[in-house]
Amino acid sequence: MVEVAGERERLPGSRPTDARLPRGRHDLPREFVSRTQRDRLIDAMARVVAQKGYANASLTEVCTTAGVSTRAFYEHFADKETCLLAAFDLGIVLMQKTVAEAFAQPAGWPQRIHRGLDTLLRILAAEPAFAVLAIVEVLAAGPRARERRRRLLEGYVGFFSEVPRRPGAPEVPDGVVEAVINGVYGVIFDLVSTGRAAELPDRLPDLTYFVLVPFLGPTVAARVALPS
Repeated sequence: MVEVAGERERLPGSRPTDARLPRGRHDLPREFVSRTQRDRLIDAMARVVAQKGYANASLTEVCTTAGVSTRAFYEHFADKETCLLAAFDLGIVLMQKTVAEAFAQPAGWPQRIHRGLDTLLRILAAEPAFAVLAIVEVLAAGPRARERRRRLLEGYVGFFSEVPRRPGAPEVPDGVVEAVINGVYGVIFDLVSTGRAAELPDRLPDLTYFVLVPFLGPTVAARVALPS
C-alpha cells in the first residue's frame, strides 16, 4: 500500500484475496458493486500477469481470481489489454504521487533525489506483483502499453530541473539525464524480471551515486549516497 492524500490506497496486486462480494441477493448499492468488481479485476490482472506473464494470462483466470464473472468483466473492460492498461495507469498514478511527495519535502536537490529514489525502490519492493506488471510485462502488452512506459520514463526528467551548477565544472552534455533515467530503469528491470524485487532498497546507495555523479562529481555523490 502507499500513502496518498492521507489515506492508504492499494496498488494493483495487493488487495486481500478474501475480500469477496456476497453471492446471490444482497442490499449493496449497484454503484458499490460495480466499483468493487472493477477494482477486483484490476487487482486480479496484476496478480495473474505477475504469475503467468501477460501473454499467458487468460481472462478466465483473471475473472476467477477476482471472483467476478466473465460477463461482468466485459461490463468494465473491452479486453485484456484494456484491463492491464487500467491497472498500469492506476498503479503509476499512486506510485508517482507518493514519489513526488517525498521528493518535494524541503532539502537540497541531492538529498531530495536520494529520498525520492528510496521511496520508489521501497514501493516496488513492497508490491512485487505491480512491479512485474509495470516494469516487465508492460513491454509485452502492445504499443499502447509501451507508449505509457515511455511517458513514465519521460516524466522523471522533471526531477532534474533543479540540478545545481558546479562552479567551473564543464556543462553536462545533452542526453545525460535520459541516459541516467534509463540506467536506473535497467537495474530495476533486471531485479524485478528475475524475481529479486525485494533487493531493490539495497541498491539505493549505488543508484543514488549513479544518478548524482554526472552532475555533482564523485565526492558529493558519494557523500549523499553513503551518509555517515
